[in-house]
Amino acid sequence: MRKLNVLMTGVHGRLGPHLVPPFRERYALRTLDRQESPDDPHCVLSDLQDRDVLRRAMAGVDVVVHLAATSDEAPFVENLVPNNVVGVYNVFEAAHEAGVRRIVFASSVHAVTASGPDPPVRVSDPPRPITTYGVTKVFGETLGRYYHDRRGMEFVGIRIGAFQPYDSALLRQKPLMRDLWLSPRDAARLFVRAVETPQVGYALVFGTSRTSLERLSLQEAREVLGYEPEDDVAALNLPEPE
Repeated sequence: MRKLNVLMTGVHGRLGPHLVPPFRERYALRTLDRQESPDDPHCVLSDLQDRDVLRRAMAGVDVVVHLAATSDEAPFVENLVPNNVVGVYNVFEAAHEAGVRRIVFASSVHAVTASGPDPPVRVSDPPRPITTYGVTKVFGETLGRYYHDRRGMEFVGIRIGAFQPYDSALLRQKPLMRDLWLSPRDAARLFVRAVETPQVGYALVFGTSRTSLERLSLQEAREVLGYEPEDDVAALNLPEPE
């Protein structure tokens, strides 16, 4: 059986180092980043502004996993617009021009308000960005809807909760993050499901591990992608908040 050809952008960010090893085992993986990869001499070196390079990198690719972004709040015009608005458009348009079948887009909990009085937040709830970074993620989700409806491209947007390693100090310091936690192992499982699940059309899902209070509903992730978290924040034996 032919391996899927997958292009992953932004492999040196927070998620990339945890996704690349399992993806290399499952797929014919190509990577793109603006930093060199000593362990990947074939990594395509580019930012998100050169659509010609992006299009060549996507030749023969089945699925693009788009992680590259300014990954937190930052100056809007100077940082967020070039990377998270123009850059996202360039990736989507290059994918369309190259005949890519599906884009898996790393969105964020910043696209919604996760600390409201009536959890869980559901995908069907209107976006309520809590940062201008979150606004750019809503833009990416909406652009994905356009490319699905008008260009026939499949799209899976994963609204990532609080992605943290197992020994994260932030999980000890910020109790709210425990209800949003996404572990490295569950992140890899969720992105694999987003790549492989057939006939997803257009889908938005939340991504967390198992938590005591499901602030972000996993209903769509379960129903659309067949995702069920394996890691449980309770197993980390974190101290009770003071």
